[in-house]
Formats: sequence, C-alpha cells, structure tokens
Amino acid sequence: MSAIEPMPVKCLRLISLLKPEQRDHHMQRALDLLQSEKCDISSISRERGVATTVDHVSCQDFAMLQSELQVLPDALPNLLLLSVALLGENVSAALAALREAFQERYIPIVIVGEESDAAQIGSAMESGANDFVMLPTDPKLIKSKLQAQLKVGSMHAIMSQQHREISNNHQHILREQQMAKEVFNKVAHDSAELANVRHWLSPIAVFNGDILLATPTPSGSLLVLMGDFTGHGLGAAIGTIPLASTFYGMASKGFAMYDIITELNSKLHALLPTGVFCCACVAQINFQDGVAEVWNAGLPDCYILRQNSELLEINSSALALGIMGSDAFAIESKRYNLEQGDRIYLLSDGLLETENTAGEQYGELRLQKALTSTTQNHVQAPAQSAAGLESIKQDVLEFIGEHCRADDISLVEIEMVSAEQFESFYDKTTKHKVQQPVSWSLQYEFRAESLRHQDPVPLVLHSLLEEPNLRQYSGQLFSIISELYNNALDHGLLQLSSSIKQQEQGFARYYDMRQRRLQELDSGNVRFELDYRATSDSGALTVEVIDSGPGFDYKAKQSADKGGDVLHGRGIALLRTICRKVEYQGSGNHVRVEYGW
Repeated sequence: MSAIEPMPVKCLRLISLLKPEQRDHHMQRALDLLQSEKCDISSISRERGVATTVDHVSCQDFAMLQSELQVLPDALPNLLLLSVALLGENVSAALAALREAFQERYIPIVIVGEESDAAQIGSAMESGANDFVMLPTDPKLIKSKLQAQLKVGSMHAIMSQQHREISNNHQHILREQQMAKEVFNKVAHDSAELANVRHWLSPIAVFNGDILLATPTPSGSLLVLMGDFTGHGLGAAIGTIPLASTFYGMASKGFAMYDIITELNSKLHALLPTGVFCCACVAQINFQDGVAEVWNAGLPDCYILRQNSELLEINSSALALGIMGSDAFAIESKRYNLEQGDRIYLLSDGLLETENTAGEQYGELRLQKALTSTTQNHVQAPAQSAAGLESIKQDVLEFIGEHCRADDISLVEIEMVSAEQFESFYDKTTKHKVQQPVSWSLQYEFRAESLRHQDPVPLVLHSLLEEPNLRQYSGQLFSIISELYNNALDHGLLQLSSSIKQQEQGFARYYDMRQRRLQELDSGNVRFELDYRATSDSGALTVEVIDSGPGFDYKAKQSADKGGDVLHGRGIALLRTICRKVEYQGSGNHVRVEYGW
C-alpha cells in the first residue's frame, strides 16, 4: 500500500467497513448527507465544495478486512468507518496492523458500534482510534463527526507534504553548506601547520566571521592575521575569501606587511556592503632578528607574554579594515624585541564577552590572570608550551559552564623560537626540473618618486618566481633581493648607519628614521639587473644592484665584518653563505651576486 498515492483533495473518499446489518437507516442517512451536501473544508484544503464518495466494503472478520484493504482499487481512503466487531478480541493489535498497512499516511479511523460494544469501543479509543459512533444516533451528529475527522485528516496530509518539502530543502541546504564549508575552511582556516602557532577557534555556526591566516614568508618570517568580521553566520563570512586570497597571494610574493594591509583594506572597502567590516590584528615575526611588528585595528588588546611573566598590551590604534578608503587609511604598527620563549596572544572580542550562567563576562582581568599563570620556559621544547593556550581554554570553558555562547571565540598563541627551529616547521616547495635550456635578462630602475611609496622587492621577486624552476628557491631569492635593495636604499640613498640597531630599542629607532628619511627622499634611484641561465642539470642567477648614492669603503667594511657578533651589518655576510659570489664594484654603490645550483 505504500506505493498508493493519496487522492486529490477535490474528492474525499470514505471506506465503510461495516457489517451489512450496521448500515441501518441512521448510518445510511448520515452517509447520504455527506455525499449529497458538499463538505466545506476550505480552512484546510483551500477548496470549497469538496465532493465525498463512499465505498462500501463488506467484511465478516479482521482477516477479510485486511484482504480487502490490500486490493483497494485506486487510492488510499481519506477516512475509515470501521465496525468494532471486525477488530476481534485483540483490538490494540488489530488497530496497530491497520496503521502499519497505511504506513506514513495518516487516515482517521472512526469506530462504529452499539451500546453493548462500549468496552471494545473504549479499548479502541485507547489504542489509537480517532472517534466513535454509537448506533442508533442522529444522522446529523454522525455527519458532523465524520466531517471533523476529514478536516483533521486533510490538515495532516497538508502538514505531511509540507514536512517532506521542508525536509528535502533542509537536506539540499545541508549538502550545499557542506561543500561551502570545505571551501571556507580551506581558505579561511587552512593556516600553516607550524609547531609554534597554536589556536582555539570555537564558532557558534558553520559559517562565521572569525578568521585566522598564518603563513611563512619568503624572507623566513611568519605573518599572522586574526580577523573578526561584523555579525554572525554567512553574512559575516562573506569577506573571508577575498581577505584570505589576497593575504596568501601577497605574502607568498614577499610583499611587506604595510602593503598587504593596505591592499586588504582597499579590497574590503570596495567589496563589502555598508556596515560590514573586519576588525583585525596583523603580526609579522622576524625570527632572525628577534623582532615582532604588530598592527591592531579594532580587536581587543592583544598581548606579549615574556618568560618572566611581564605582560605587554598591544592596543588598537586604527579603524577596522574596510571602513575607510585608501586615501584616508593610515597604518601605524608597533615593534617589539622578542626573546626565545616569549609568546604573542591575539584574540577576538567573543572571548572577553562570553558570559557564565550568572551573566558575568569573562573580561580582561580574568584573561590577564590566566595568561600570566601559564608562564614557563619552553625555549628548547616549543611543543610543550601548548599547555599555555590549553590552560587558558580550560579556564574559559570552566567559567562559561553550561551557558550558551552568543559569539565566536578565537585565541591564537605564537611562540618566539630560533630561526632554525622555525625553518624546520614547514615544508619546502617541491623541486622542479628544467626541461629545456632557459636564458633571459631583466632590468628595473626605481626612482625616488616610486621608492617613497612602493617596495620594489615583491615586484622583482614576483618576476623571478614566474620562472617555475626558481620557485623552489623563493626563500633564498627573497633574502638576496631584499638584502641588496635594503643596503642600497638604507646606506646608499638614505645614509643610515646600522650601528643604531646596537643601541637600546635600536631597531625601533632605526626604522623610524628610515621611514622619515624615505618620505623626504626627492632624488636618486636604485637599478636591478637580472640575468638567468639554466639547463636540466644546473642554473645560475646573477643579480646586480646599483644605487645613485655616494658608495662606501667596502674593503674596510669587509675587514670589519670578520670580527665580533653584532645585531647589525649581517646582511652581506648572510649573502656570502647563500651565493657563489658577492663582489662590489665602483665606489661601493654597485654590488653583483651570483646564485647557482
């Protein structure tokens, strides 16, 4: 019977399962009324004047009843008018068998009997019958009872159809959400699996506005972005994909943090609707120099936790991404000297604003207490410091208890490690073999007007990495290009002394002077000359950088580099370990290096 479809609402069908002697003049009169008077069930079916047909099926016992039901000619009935005598002694089992025969279709069952059948009728009502008719009785009362059950049955049929439609739509939405979730997670949360970066992301929905991006850069530093878009759910998640694609694309090409943030703001300002923006904190950690540059725009105070339990707050100093256009957008980052074992914590406001059952917020004081209680020495075993983030997470969860959260919670812990340790945390690019000999050369000249506003290193590096065989050497090439350019700009055009870095807070002072002098630069240029030759077995890239500065006594500088370990002047020494050749020409404003394999 499960294959039989319900009849259209335009015709209500009753199956009269009565013994011939029970079709007395009272019952027949009621059935005649139903057939002659159009049933008004407009409130259920939205159709007026629904015709009712009555099929009389003669049965002597329940077995015959079941047989008759199996051979119903067209469709399931809308109502069963059933003699209690046909149910036998086990009324409950008989009604259960009827319901099983109809399976998911709801069909009202009205029991018909006489006063002597009161006990069986009562048992039938307890076992699932919908109503009863005690003969003899008024035909109009019988008709009213049957009409009421027909309305209930029609309502149930409509609700069942709506339930099926909702269920199908729900399954369709779940499938679409699952596909979108896979893309969303890969783009928004598929950050580099690095042993010194640990995170706790606890969203309240499949899609959410909290985003974590982290990637090593060609220079060997780490770039991390914690973002929190306004709102919740899909509306908050719409900006994560353009944010992530821009972040990873520019970071892989070696763009400076300043340029990446500027581009992220421009893109979000152009794409996002009014009222949607992204509070963000961006941190770049230079493991070689032990320096972190942090920019906080709209997120709660982030923290640097030193091994001696000293806690430094990193306040928000800018508007969130996507609010203002590039003309009015300003970036003022902060620099901090770090030692191995120091940790940086980035967080969203959902962590501070989460409440317990008493309505109290977790707040900054509890977080600061939890942070300082985790301090311990992890210089040699960075994996052990996972207890730091885990202990904070446990503290927050114990505070929340059984209370339902109203916002996403995100917390990131970044540990300062040695440059060698960090390099071992991520895989290198798969090597590419040259199929045919390659030979080309490029030349770039950057003048003062461009140097004031543009970092040429990503442009030059991007040109090199368009060559497939060079991509596996992106880290070394970044070091070469950036060191040569920074030396040419800082010491050639800007006349800065690296000895400033040796002073207390020297790095911060050095970069402040660099930025100021760069904005005042009104003449001069830096020229790159690149020459690349490769075969299937070997290759070489020659890079020459010439600046218009006065130069320097490079022979005396080379002698000085042989003594002492200082915090400055290590760039050329680093190049000598990477390149086959490093040689100065002219007055010291022309350097030529050769990198080969």
